Amino acid sequence: MEKLARNLLFIDDLVLKITLFLCGGLLLMMVLVAGLGVVFRFILHNSLSWSDELAAYLFVWLTCLGAAAGAKLRVHPEVRVLADRCPPAFAQTLADLTDCVVLGLGVVFVMYGGDMLDLMGTETATSLPISMVYPYLSIPVCGALLVFHSAVRIAVSHLAPGAQTRPSLLQGVSEHI
Repeated sequence: MEKLARNLLFIDDLVLKITLFLCGGLLLMMVLVAGLGVVFRFILHNSLSWSDELAAYLFVWLTCLGAAAGAKLRVHPEVRVLADRCPPAFAQTLADLTDCVVLGLGVVFVMYGGDMLDLMGTETATSLPISMVYPYLSIPVCGALLVFHSAVRIAVSHLAPGAQTRPSLLQGVSEHI
């Protein structure tokens, strides 16, 4: 069971690294597109009709992927009043319950995000020749990542309880976010 838990954590860490790499690329693209829009608008006096909309869609993707990465790294704000005062045996149950709630939220994102994709399938962006499916795809992708990270955390906590407290290559990542 320990080996299975280590393999799950390895895959979980790999998914996180890919997500953070994509977030970095999206942030870079967003800054470049917004900067290009500013240069064209205020220096060349010839506005780009698509720069603001593309920057907004990149920001939506960045936010959704960043939220999933934040859930994996546990860097979202949390209220620890109950968790800090309960006995250790109940603390694990409370942690599992919290992960189940996040997993449930991810399922809702996947289900209703999929419905949004069906609704927006024929719509196109205002100033870009792209389907609105691409911006809305960020919702079910974020949900799938939330489900994945939460399910791995729950599984590992029961397969090998000490495996999650091991030093991770990604442990320092949350300090820089």
